Amino acid sequence: MTFDYGVLGRKLKNARESLQITSEEAATRLKITIQEYLKIESGTANVTGDQLVLLTVMYRRDFRYFVTGDYPSAESQVQEMYRQNAALSRSDRIAIQEFVRLCEYEDFLEREIFKRERTLIPDYTQFSFRHTNFKRQGREAATFERKRLSLEQRPIENIFDVIRSQGIHVFKRELEDQNISALYINHPIAGHCILINYLEDLSRQNFSAAHEYCHALFDSSQGQEVTYLKSNNKSKFEWRANSFAGNLLVPKERIEIDYYPVSTYEDWVILARQVAERFYVSSQVVIIRFSEIGWLDDNLQKQLLQDKRLVIKRTEKFDPETPPSLSSGVRNKLTQVIRQGLSWHFIDLSTQAYRRGEITYHKLLDMLLLPLEQGSQLLRDLLTYLEVSD
Repeated sequence: MTFDYGVLGRKLKNARESLQITSEEAATRLKITIQEYLKIESGTANVTGDQLVLLTVMYRRDFRYFVTGDYPSAESQVQEMYRQNAALSRSDRIAIQEFVRLCEYEDFLEREIFKRERTLIPDYTQFSFRHTNFKRQGREAATFERKRLSLEQRPIENIFDVIRSQGIHVFKRELEDQNISALYINHPIAGHCILINYLEDLSRQNFSAAHEYCHALFDSSQGQEVTYLKSNNKSKFEWRANSFAGNLLVPKERIEIDYYPVSTYEDWVILARQVAERFYVSSQVVIIRFSEIGWLDDNLQKQLLQDKRLVIKRTEKFDPETPPSLSSGVRNKLTQVIRQGLSWHFIDLSTQAYRRGEITYHKLLDMLLLPLEQGSQLLRDLLTYLEVSD
């Protein structure tokens, strides 16, 4: 059976256009003329193996996607995301594509290398809520999840660990569009995948992670979702996810047991900060929860939401994605690579696989999706630390 270069050409063209890369840029990467490159995309000229490797790196796809007719990928979900969110910048499209690759690598490490069985999370669309109130569904699902996950009513110090314990891939990354809080993709192989915009406040990142977890529980059949901080068209699914996140992170029962309504405005400011710091959320989330419980009227809620004293500085917050066990120098470097899309969980998995001889050093560098020099330096720092800590 002969290889179909026409199909390959169409895949290359779709991949290039989805990332808003010009044919001129692709031709320059291959060191050929534009006409020669366009013949590759039209299927009238064969691409060499070396050229295809260069293009897979440029287009952030798996080599097998281009050469295997039935290779399972998230291409349809990602293309639908680009279609529904046409204003996504080239930079953010590349970030999303690299996020998908990291989820695929992480799934490979967890299932193939470490033989971990994937947790099957509940599908709440199959649950009988006996009503159609979406905010109430979010509230009730949060209560069910706290019970199922044995969280009781205690604060969730690391929502990312909770989500990962359910077999969900979650990463952070700085995105160019500051209005994007997070996105969700249901990958046909890797499963549920969540990306949080690292430009967000650390407390807001926790809320966004819980919000996207709700999409995984309720809305996986949609295939993908981009959540915006400000939108004139908030869907009922977004209202449900917001309700779920607020109730999961700040349970009503715990608040009513440990706190009570105060009498002065200054005391409300103090109380809101105390609760926000205890439950690792923003003061805004706490104020909204107080209102939902019935402790605040509309005027007091509005006044508190505008009070700048309730903005908790980033330096006062703890990022659970940078383990305190790491030295300050390594932790600072880790913060920089988290901005670029990696996570400590993924780095730990991949370096463990390398140290066990399961993957080569070259494969390890490839998985990190970093420039060669930066990736090598990061690994020198981390592997030295890990060897000392053993």
